[in-house]
Amino acid sequence: MQVESATKWRVPPLDLSAVSVLTNEAERRWNHGSGNGANNNGSNGGATNLNGRGDSGTGGHTQTSAKKIQYGADGLPVDPRDWTRANVWTWLINLAQSEGLDISPELAQKFPMNGKALCLMSLDMYLSRVPIGGKMLYRDFRVRLARAMSL
Repeated sequence: MQVESATKWRVPPLDLSAVSVLTNEAERRWNHGSGNGANNNGSNGGATNLNGRGDSGTGGHTQTSAKKIQYGADGLPVDPRDWTRANVWTWLINLAQSEGLDISPELAQKFPMNGKALCLMSLDMYLSRVPIGGKMLYRDFRVRLARAMSL
């Protein structure tokens, strides 16, 4: 039995020297299609398709529909799945203030995630991050999520 050399099947390293990510380009990509971006002038970022119209060939309609985000009285999106990291931190600080928990920079560092990631967390995961108050955070988040899903 003959063994082939490991170097024969080795994958070459990925060359990223030609890749340039500009801040405004990244923002345009994230905000494109959300309806609230800085490039919301009715264009699609200057991209034109083979049909020359600049749309997706669907008669002026985009293929992905932009979801309208509703905000609650606390300034957070009603649906926690739409929360950004900043929204998660705002929620943590507001809830900690209202419930009398210790507010520290470490609190936000224990939840470096968006709302979709919070959806995947179990009660034990909350308790491992915040032993005192984790159950309250979990319950509040689950109530908000259930409300949003019932809309």
